[in-house]
Amino acid sequence: MKNNSSKYSLICFCIFCIFCIFICSGFGFRCRKRDALLLFNSQPITNQTINHAGRHFAAGEKVYYILINNEGFKDDYIRVQIVKKEEKTNHWGYKVYWTKDYQIDTSLDYFKSYFVIDEPGYYFMQIFSFDDFDWPIIRNDFWIGK
Repeated sequence: MKNNSSKYSLICFCIFCIFCIFICSGFGFRCRKRDALLLFNSQPITNQTINHAGRHFAAGEKVYYILINNEGFKDDYIRVQIVKKEEKTNHWGYKVYWTKDYQIDTSLDYFKSYFVIDEPGYYFMQIFSFDDFDWPIIRNDFWIGK
């Protein structure tokens, strides 16, 4: 009886290991960390100001951002999306506040621009490659105060 119990335990352990390997290999490419960086600044981003990144900005102020993508860009376009945390909404407290598509220079490993938000609150920006709108290249959050 003891021998059958240990065989059963070994079989269960093997099945568990195979299941874990299957899950990790199937989803591992989606879970890997991308080699990208998204920074916000209240000043235009240059070599001198890039180290002064921030996450708190005033309403109506220009918020400059830079996406540095060491993997490079696969497509000529990216989609920049800003999402706002809302108290009352049908989508788990979040609503898409703003979206814009940009044509980019694929010979560069960065993209920079700016936006202005007049409504105070908590936001996050996510940037997508046009070949995959399900998984952003990068995501980062920020606050707009009064």
